[in-house]
Amino acid sequence: MKMFSKEGVEMVDVKSITRDGERLVIKGKVMGAMATTILVNPEDCWQAARLLGVNLILRLPMILFRGWLTARRKARGNG
Repeated sequence: MKMFSKEGVEMVDVKSITRDGERLVIKGKVMGAMATTILVNPEDCWQAARLLGVNLILRLPMILFRGWLTARRKARGNG
């Protein structure tokens, strides 16, 4: 998963998200060059959920479904 700035510059390229006990472990590259491992504690996950808000959290299943459909079409070559 890649995250971009408004200008289209790649900021973060997430390679994996795993779990280590109660923490999330995110591995990737920052700014296309610096390999990093980010640890996210449960309280940080809760803060992220608060930043998203209830309306966005309720829409996440539809956003995920649309992303899955788009990825599926691209994989089939129907771009």
